[in-house]
Amino acid sequence: MILRWFDTAEVTSFAKSIAEEYGRLRKSVVVRHDSSEKRTQKFDKLSKKVEEFNRVNKLNFYKKAKLLNEIRYGLRSQSVPESDIAAFVNSLLLSPIS
Repeated sequence: MILRWFDTAEVTSFAKSIAEEYGRLRKSVVVRHDSSEKRTQKFDKLSKKVEEFNRVNKLNFYKKAKLLNEIRYGLRSQSVPESDIAAFVNSLLLSPIS
């Protein structure tokens, strides 16, 4: 039981996919010159996906922290500016994931 509590393989994989999707969205927004409303909708949809993952998997606080850190590191590896990373991760912290 305790070992499952610390098993973060699924969380790490999901965080990597979220970071990759964020990078793709960021590039497409720039290429398409989307309006700020459209950008907000796209990134909100991504945030909802994280919330749903948390709700379905009932993550404990250790796995939630791991999820947020993996997303943060994944975005850094894609050279996303720190201000954008902070804004996205903070939006996840303020949503039901926390």
